[in-house]
Amino acid sequence: MRLSTDYLKEAMEKIGEDSQAKAAKVLKITPTALSRYLNGERTMDEFTCIMVAKILGIDGMEIIAAAQMEREKDEERREIWADFRKKFDAKVGIVGLSLALALGSLTPDKAMANSAYVERNAHDISILCQILYVPFVSKPDAYW
Repeated sequence: MRLSTDYLKEAMEKIGEDSQAKAAKVLKITPTALSRYLNGERTMDEFTCIMVAKILGIDGMEIIAAAQMEREKDEERREIWADFRKKFDAKVGIVGLSLALALGSLTPDKAMANSAYVERNAHDISILCQILYVPFVSKPDAYW
């Protein structure tokens, strides 16, 4: 499983700033906090997790769960976070599979000839992602 710092490093690459101070400004945190997160001295707080998720275009809960699992001292509680992350990853995998199946059903010839078809169905694919994803976020107890 990915560490919270893996997400942070990916976000910094996406930001494209050479300076940690500039990256910290984009993330709305102090350069000292950024340095401590990257060095492993501290685990990211929820605000930073959400800012990183916004940059990466993913759900903040994915990164928050990683950070919570890393900071948890109690083994039983850490296992609960690990289980939550596995279920979260499975849900994300279902969305990816659904998209792959929807888009993969078009051969390259059909995709070129039917670009209007793809554009018309992009909304449907977006709705499918929301249907698969929203219940998980809004009712996490249903998956325990």
